[in-house]
Amino acid sequence: MHKSILFLESAGAGSSAYRAVIKTRHGRTLYLSLELSGEVCSVVECFYTDRGQGRPKRLLEPKKLQTHRFPADKLLEVIASQLDKTFYGVEYVQNDTAGLPLEEYLQRKAGEANRKYRFLILVGEGERLQGLPIRLRTRLKNRLHRAIYLDLAYYKNGQGVVKQCSYYDRQYQHRAVPVTPPTLVSCFFPYTREGILALVNQEICCDFTHILVTEGIDLDSNTTPLCGAI
Repeated sequence: MHKSILFLESAGAGSSAYRAVIKTRHGRTLYLSLELSGEVCSVVECFYTDRGQGRPKRLLEPKKLQTHRFPADKLLEVIASQLDKTFYGVEYVQNDTAGLPLEEYLQRKAGEANRKYRFLILVGEGERLQGLPIRLRTRLKNRLHRAIYLDLAYYKNGQGVVKQCSYYDRQYQHRAVPVTPPTLVSCFFPYTREGILALVNQEICCDFTHILVTEGIDLDSNTTPLCGAI
C-alpha cells in the first residue's frame, strides 16, 4: 500500500487553521479543515468533494469520522482509522492558497489533481548546506518496478556523492555485497534539487518531478518504498 505525506496548507497568514484535499484508498476525494491549538487538534470541516454537490456539507461528512477533537500527535491515527487513508508524516505548508475562500481553494486543488506530480521523497539528516541536509536517503521503486535503496551525501565544492545505490528486492535483498543498478554511472553530481532529480531520473530510470525532504522516517527497520512506481 502506498503511504504518502499529508500536506496541510495554512488557511491564512498567522492562522492556526490548516486544510487539505486528500484522496482515500477507495478513490474518494475529501476536504479536511483542521484547527491547531497547542497540543490539541480539532476537525472544523470534513466532507466529500467528488459527489453530492449542492447537498449540505453535513450530509457529505464521512460516516466513519467520529472523533473531532484529539491530541495533535494522533492526527495520522485518526485519519488512518476514520478517513481511510494512511500517511507517513505531516508537512505544514505556507503557500499561495492561504487566504483563498473555500470554493476557490477547492477549484485550485481540483485543477492540481489533473496535473502529474511525482515526488521523490528523501529523508534528510544533519546540518543544511545549499538548502539541503548533508545526507539524504530513500527507498524507491523505479519505472521498472525494481526496489532501490539510495544514500546520498554532500561531498565538497557544491558536489554530492552517491554513498550507496543498490537493489534490495527479490534475490538481491539478502546478498552480502549490494548490487548497484548498471544504469548508474555517476558517482558525483551537483548537490541541488535539480542535480538530484537529474541523477535519479536519468540513471536509475525514474520520472520524478519534485523533491520532498522530510525527517523521522526509519528507513532501516521499514523497507517499504517511500515513492516511485508503487
